[in-house]
Amino acid sequence: STNQIKTQTAQKLGAIYYRPISIFLDKWTGTCAECDVAMSGGLRLVLTIRNNNGGPQNPTTPPSDLNSFKQILGQIVDKYKPEVLVIENEENSAALFYTGTPQQYLQELKAGCEVAHQKGIKCTNGGLVSSLVAVLVSENYKANGDAKKADEYLNRALVGAKQAMISQINSAKGKEQITKGKELLAGYKSAGADFANFHWYIADVQALDEAVSYLRTASGLPVMTNEVGQQANTDSNQVTNVMQKIVNLGLPYAVWFSMDTNPPNGARALNETNGSLRPNGEAYAQFIKSNF
Repeated sequence: STNQIKTQTAQKLGAIYYRPISIFLDKWTGTCAECDVAMSGGLRLVLTIRNNNGGPQNPTTPPSDLNSFKQILGQIVDKYKPEVLVIENEENSAALFYTGTPQQYLQELKAGCEVAHQKGIKCTNGGLVSSLVAVLVSENYKANGDAKKADEYLNRALVGAKQAMISQINSAKGKEQITKGKELLAGYKSAGADFANFHWYIADVQALDEAVSYLRTASGLPVMTNEVGQQANTDSNQVTNVMQKIVNLGLPYAVWFSMDTNPPNGARALNETNGSLRPNGEAYAQFIKSNF
């Protein structure tokens, strides 16, 4: 409910890295209060920047002037020196977060990574949406001639409210998303990204294992996630199992999304808004304490 409580909660959970609310370049005034409080609490930033607030539902539009984009971004990086700079959020999601084409996004990513690398900072993409990653893994199995494995994967990964997505894969919109996802993955490395970043809300840890393997191969990059969490439940076992799999897979960075959104099927936090930990948050904190 306040920046101080957010930071105190992250400390209580045992976190090292912290993802503040995105900084919008068109609203940059020289400071980010949430970043300041987090850094004063000893947390390192995994910082998402977005070019602007765009259309009616506020998706970002690509920069019209890359030189201006790089200049403002340089000010932000100089000020906060993030552990990892994340360029945009869920760049495949045109309705919610980013209106540009894959080519426009990769151009922006290249500009952002140039700024980051000039200042000795690591850089990554905004994070492919969880459900799209699952679909891409399934499509890869199909492309390799294993339709049965493709179907089995989707039925494990897309459960509950996500099950309806399976029937939409062959729609025009579904095919467009698959094409977009493949184009983005194929371009991250040449755009200068240090990691392929994805988001993940699926409980099945074997599905996570398969997703990371696919993303590493498809991108040619190490894999990280700046948004992993739970949807529609607060099961402590999911927290522990997913965290253990992330450790086993050797992901260099993983940031747990701890915010309640869009009930009943949206994300579920590790904590209440006053900072007290829920049972799943206690499980998170215990895992950190036991393993690090």
